[in-house]
Amino acid sequence: METEAASKEIMELFLRVVNKYNALEKIPVRRYSDHGLYHSERHMLDRVADNPDRNITDLARNSGVTKGAISQIAKKLEAKGMIRRYKRAANDKEVFIELTEAGREFYEERGRMNKETMGPLIEELKHHSEEKVLFLVSMFHWLDQFMDQVGETMKSDGHRGG
Repeated sequence: METEAASKEIMELFLRVVNKYNALEKIPVRRYSDHGLYHSERHMLDRVADNPDRNITDLARNSGVTKGAISQIAKKLEAKGMIRRYKRAANDKEVFIELTEAGREFYEERGRMNKETMGPLIEELKHHSEEKVLFLVSMFHWLDQFMDQVGETMKSDGHRGG
């Protein structure tokens, strides 16, 4: 396949997957919780549990979203009793987040759910060489950086492309 055609197909498939994922983000899931948590809220709980002592800025940077987006999700999770936001005495400007007991219980349930959800991907990757899997991982890292660059370019020059 010609490189330019392959590049176009990769980007089209990538955007298709992103659009499907975005649609999933809008569906509240009650499978392991009475709270009806959205995907973005569940991912936030994962990040908080996996990265203790991080502030809103760190969580936003690691998530690839704005501080405002993290703050909105945090408010929703706090209202649902899943997290607690707090400030440290040394710096009252930084807001930190920690899981409540209910948040920790959900996180543990989510871990079990993730293993179940990831099963098909794990099984598929077993059919491919380590070299191919590493290549795929490296391509997703490249796409992540590429999307950051595109976003910065669009912000800096008022890009009006489509």
